[in-house]
Amino acid sequence: MIPLKSFSQSTGELTTDSLVKMGFENVRWTDTPEERVYVVENSAYKIQALGIRKAVDIIQSMGLPKDKSCKLIVTNYNIPQVSLTYQPLAGDTTVVNGEDWKVSYDIGDSWNKVKKEKKKNSSLFKVDILVYPQLYFKNYIITQIYQALLEFSPAVEVSLWPGMKFTGQIVFPVYNDGYGETAGKIHPGYLTLAQKFRLPYNIQSTVTIGMFDYNTYGADLNLFYPFKDERFSLEGRIGCTGTGSWQKFEYHYGTHQRVTWSLGGSFYWPKYNTQVSLKAEQYLLGEIGGRIDLIRHFRYCSIGFYAMKAEHA
Repeated sequence: MIPLKSFSQSTGELTTDSLVKMGFENVRWTDTPEERVYVVENSAYKIQALGIRKAVDIIQSMGLPKDKSCKLIVTNYNIPQVSLTYQPLAGDTTVVNGEDWKVSYDIGDSWNKVKKEKKKNSSLFKVDILVYPQLYFKNYIITQIYQALLEFSPAVEVSLWPGMKFTGQIVFPVYNDGYGETAGKIHPGYLTLAQKFRLPYNIQSTVTIGMFDYNTYGADLNLFYPFKDERFSLEGRIGCTGTGSWQKFEYHYGTHQRVTWSLGGSFYWPKYNTQVSLKAEQYLLGEIGGRIDLIRHFRYCSIGFYAMKAEHA
């Protein structure tokens, strides 16, 4: 007879090995008397929900503990984001499916139990190369486009410590009609350093500094807080932005900075997989306004509408 501890050890190691083969990063696991905990970071699937479902399928196929809960913690740059928990019922022999897992922003003390375990397929110091096609256009008469810009923008992304991401981008213009001399030349795009934090009360935060799009630079702080009823949440953002311009590969800063902010709440309707958010905002010219978003999420895409109203606009 195989000892129960050895069997759990074998199951955990085989499961994490399978997750690594599927392309998941920062994979870890631990087994305690109260629960079994797995950690994954999805970099293999562009659609986050699809990647999480694949990880759940692997964990289920390798075997779940029958006498305690099993938790999957999903991280982003090694910072916990959400958890999925399966809690077996006494005497329950039904087949497990994805809906048996409870999703929550609350990870309890599970992260403290597993965070010191050795990571498999660490994301630190890995370089991702992405290419973004970008199309801009302006029209002053509804039936006719007067100005258009097509660019391809390869970017390098790398994480050097937990929660950190550096992005460096170069913009290659393909077609430029009316967007100015700078847009028609090869020039840097985003050059940013972002740091994620997980704060008490499940608050998630991101601080970003650097050069942004549209010849701007500055710093930005974003905070997200889910209520106990996680269908409801609050989100706040404040940023300080200045303008400048690239001349060849030398950046000339503007001396005037503007403060912008956004504060509002959102509601998620699980039955229809729909998100509604309402925010009060201050924009670059100091005008204060409001914005409402309505987004319906489908399996492989999201479709939504938004409306904005600001002072003098």
